[in-house]
Amino acid sequence: MGAADPSYPLYPVASVLSSAMLLVILMTSFARQNWNLGVTFLCIWLFLENLVHAVSAIIWSDNAEVKLFVYCDIVSHIQLITYIVKPAATLIITRRLYLIASLQSVDMPSKAARRWNACVEWGLGLLLPLLVAGPFYYINQGARFEILEGFGCSASSSRSILSFLTMDSWTIILPLVSMIMYYPRVARLLYRQSRDINSFLGVNNAALRDNYLRILALASIDILLTFPIAIVNLALIIISSVASQDSVPFYWGWKLLHTQWGPYGVPYAALESEGATYKAQSFFSYWSSPVLAFAIFGLFGLTSTARSSYWSVLCTICSVFGWHSPSPRSRKDASLGEIEFGSRPHDLSLDFEKGSPSRSFGPGMPMISEASDNESMKHAVALGGHTTQGSSTSDADGSRKEDTLPFHAL
Repeated sequence: MGAADPSYPLYPVASVLSSAMLLVILMTSFARQNWNLGVTFLCIWLFLENLVHAVSAIIWSDNAEVKLFVYCDIVSHIQLITYIVKPAATLIITRRLYLIASLQSVDMPSKAARRWNACVEWGLGLLLPLLVAGPFYYINQGARFEILEGFGCSASSSRSILSFLTMDSWTIILPLVSMIMYYPRVARLLYRQSRDINSFLGVNNAALRDNYLRILALASIDILLTFPIAIVNLALIIISSVASQDSVPFYWGWKLLHTQWGPYGVPYAALESEGATYKAQSFFSYWSSPVLAFAIFGLFGLTSTARSSYWSVLCTICSVFGWHSPSPRSRKDASLGEIEFGSRPHDLSLDFEKGSPSRSFGPGMPMISEASDNESMKHAVALGGHTTQGSSTSDADGSRKEDTLPFHAL
């Protein structure tokens, strides 16, 4: 019997590739920058969702048989967690990028401020998704799970106004907060700083331009992917609900939803019989995760530093088998007039759990590399940041030189 989905095996192949790309990013730690917590949340849950979706699409490619109960329970909750993590993580990323670009302290000056910042980020990235996938989902859960032929396990949530308010509304609210509160300020601040840097150097530095565009693309991820996907997804759900019912109730009732609560299978023919709207909503929801994963890999996995890391790993593997590859050329020292987005200094450690560096850099714009024979260039600028104790050193004349936090992984 052939696969129900005419495009099979395109979706499982795309899901496997996207999950592998996210795993590469996580293993090589290129996402560990000031906003690493949001990127890490996003990469981990997208990796898990794409992986289980690939497995499910293969297992149920030509059937809707109800089986693997525990596995489907896990998959359905991973879907819901990732559904909320997508907009929540991009809000964390945009908010952190705004703190850097606006020259505010990422490592908050007081213990109370640090606790509040940690509560906000962990609340958005972990607590809110677990809350939606836990009690909110159980209130609106019409069945244990459902099996879609061609796709596999899926969450089964009733279509009601309450489910829109408690579950789907977050995919609209969180991107709106990003776009209204942070995105315009980030774009304006980065534009001004980039213009000032080019004016100071007198050249249109290619490295600056590339890194600037990469940072801006990271801040734009809500507008480019998450927000349109959420709007279309929610609109399709509402349209399909209105088309299949005379009206959408506020809540179906606890007894009605939790009676005959067993899982059920949905043949591919039934999916097509629901109409083009419901079918489009299903395909749109499933394909959004691989597309978002490819976008993240394009931002973090194709940089020159990332490629250098891949080469180092390849050389290490070759050395195990006795193959000796030519060592790459050592990088030239940064020269005057070159924007330094190099690798992070060894003594500038990053607290992965908190998402902030243990040392910091001074206010301003991207640090201009200081020539070893030019002591007159002591006043450089850094692209946003914060100052903590031990973040600067003093010259003999009492002037201060600031450390910089590089943005090479962007």
